[in-house]
Amino acid sequence: MKKQMIVITALVVSISTLGVAKPNMEKTPEGVQKLAKMAGDMSPYYRVKKEDFPKDYFLVSQNLPFLVGTALFHPNSDTLNLSKAQLEKLIEMKKTVVPVSAKMAKEVKAMELELAKAVVIDRKDPKMQKGLVEKIAEAKEKMTMAHLDCIHTVQNLLSKEQFEILLKLASHK
Repeated sequence: MKKQMIVITALVVSISTLGVAKPNMEKTPEGVQKLAKMAGDMSPYYRVKKEDFPKDYFLVSQNLPFLVGTALFHPNSDTLNLSKAQLEKLIEMKKTVVPVSAKMAKEVKAMELELAKAVVIDRKDPKMQKGLVEKIAEAKEKMTMAHLDCIHTVQNLLSKEQFEILLKLASHK
């Protein structure tokens, strides 16, 4: 009886995984650790429990999709049925775009922490921080424009049908 249950359980598990979608790529612990190390310590004033680095440092950080990551790592991203060429282009984008974004985000974070220290700890006049605030805004604008370019590149890389699927995956619906 025990053997039959084991065999039945194994069959159910095998059959249930046949139609399950998979990500096009798996995140590696090394990649996650590398970004976490680059992010550095969190601000003591951060409003959420876990920082989403580098995404939190874009000017528009929550209302635009991050499509390269979704196309590669979403648990159902294989439903996009990407060609080898499309997949290679997305992987190349990940290798070039993410490091640049992370570097820029690190710079923005450092400026934000400098601003917090100046106003909160050192009690400097907020009006005297205008130049630093403008530098932060300029850097965030630059990051967001690069993000918009990335979205546009992905739009042009995928078919209309693939892009619609990708938006559904990115929308968390």
